[in-house]
Amino acid sequence: MPVIEKKLRTRKLAWEIIFKAFDEDRRLSEVTQEKLVKINLSDREKRFTIDLIQGTIRMRGRLEWELKQVYKNDWHNLILKVKILLWIGAYQISYMDSVPAYAAVSTSVALAKGIHYKATGLINALLRVYSESCKKSLTEPKEEEQWAEFMSHPRWLIRKWSLFWSREDVKTMCEWNNKKPIIWFRLNSIQMSIQERDRYLNENNFEFSTWKYDNRFFNVKQTSRLLNDLIFDEGKLSIQNPAGGLVVKLLNPQKKDIITDTCAAPGGKTSFISQLMENTGKILAYDSSMIRLKKLAKGMSKLKVDNVNAEMADMSNYKLIKSSKMIVDVPCTGTGVMSKRADLRWRRTIKNLNELVHLQRNILSNVSSFVKKGGILVYSTCSLEPEENWGIVDNFLQTNKNWKIEPANKYLPKEFIDSRGALYTFPPKHGIDGGFAVRLIKK
Repeated sequence: MPVIEKKLRTRKLAWEIIFKAFDEDRRLSEVTQEKLVKINLSDREKRFTIDLIQGTIRMRGRLEWELKQVYKNDWHNLILKVKILLWIGAYQISYMDSVPAYAAVSTSVALAKGIHYKATGLINALLRVYSESCKKSLTEPKEEEQWAEFMSHPRWLIRKWSLFWSREDVKTMCEWNNKKPIIWFRLNSIQMSIQERDRYLNENNFEFSTWKYDNRFFNVKQTSRLLNDLIFDEGKLSIQNPAGGLVVKLLNPQKKDIITDTCAAPGGKTSFISQLMENTGKILAYDSSMIRLKKLAKGMSKLKVDNVNAEMADMSNYKLIKSSKMIVDVPCTGTGVMSKRADLRWRRTIKNLNELVHLQRNILSNVSSFVKKGGILVYSTCSLEPEENWGIVDNFLQTNKNWKIEPANKYLPKEFIDSRGALYTFPPKHGIDGGFAVRLIKK
């Protein structure tokens, strides 16, 4: 295949995935997975395509802000097909060192000929001017709406964060989300010891760093190679951010426990609970999505976890078997994990937040009634929003006087505990996903 056709193939695929996700309002990850299985790409082509997709969407706001500095007409009049062509071209020019500016321009123009021929002249001219302007320093805007675009985040979220964070904290959070995320792995001690893992990684020339608070969690420089390695295929490792591990450790699972996991899928926390229980006892796992439960079942099988019973159920009204330990990892806005879900910031709205708060209250109200007296419930989110965290917990405690908070300092390092005794992680400060969890005891 000629070089130009190869270059166009990856870029055309990236454009198709982005367009489909936006046009159909679907998760970018789902569309990406759906498309990639249908086309035969080399590992290098696949990495390039994914980096182009994720990076373009992550930096979409900044790219538009920069393009508007050189586009003389009304940006809003451009159709989505053309905007995506410009995003992709501009991202390669500004953020992909492996792509010369001239190649980014020429491939974008060639791509436009097959997508929207009338726009080829505009794309050629605009990206050429953009390429030149990128060599100059553009001043960071001070006005809120433009600053939100510059930081590549939606205005409503920047406005909201600014109510309870300093401008510097908002900026560092946005910058964290705009970086390529670190992929963390967790050792599956059901199948492999820490010593065996370290020996294997060293013998196979992986450069790795373990998390200082729990050496079961680690990352490697050769992420792509490890994801295709036998050790990963056999389920001796899984992908999990240390923030998720902290939530599980707050639950403090013990051997032979019977634990209810109310919003379990896709199962990252579920499998770590099993690991800490040494694959003994029982985990009663529930989720409202059969598709997600199938992913959970597949994951448990791969990791050789066999103490999980999974069932589809709506946790806002389902009658559970009473248990002494429960984890309630509710659906949330996910503002603590936006670095690794590139499109999430653009898909969330204030309306979503309000709907999720209502759902979270209903779930907690229902499932808490199935915890035995003296039992433990850990409520958690991967959100940074007060409404989804202390807002939910305070509302619950006001109407349920038979519950109290047990401070997290008995179970977690003090670095991750807020002033009221809950787990709270702020990504730029802690270097891991953002989230919240509180341990509650039923009197």
